[in-house]
Amino acid sequence: MRTAALPTFRKLYGSIEVELQAGELITVTTQNNYNSYSFGGKKTLVLSTAGVLGGKNSFLGRGYVVVGMVCLLLALLLTVLCLVFPLKEQDLLLRYPPSRLAR
Repeated sequence: MRTAALPTFRKLYGSIEVELQAGELITVTTQNNYNSYSFGGKKTLVLSTAGVLGGKNSFLGRGYVVVGMVCLLLALLLTVLCLVFPLKEQDLLLRYPPSRLAR
């Protein structure tokens, strides 16, 4: 197990792959293999649900999707602009004069 970067952290131990019904009883057996009480640490068991975009806080997943969609829209807009207003030969000569190309 790697050392955590922050003093409070959560480590995923496992996952439940079957669907649970509301009110269903879950039995968990634990072992204390590492003494965390000697330095004031504590251990807890957290049961949580994870959605498609992540766990407890889905802001980061949604942010990635929004930024990806904005980039895709900008790419499509630039493609349409390049197709509607193509560069003319004179524009290319202004950018790359023949004197520069002769070197």
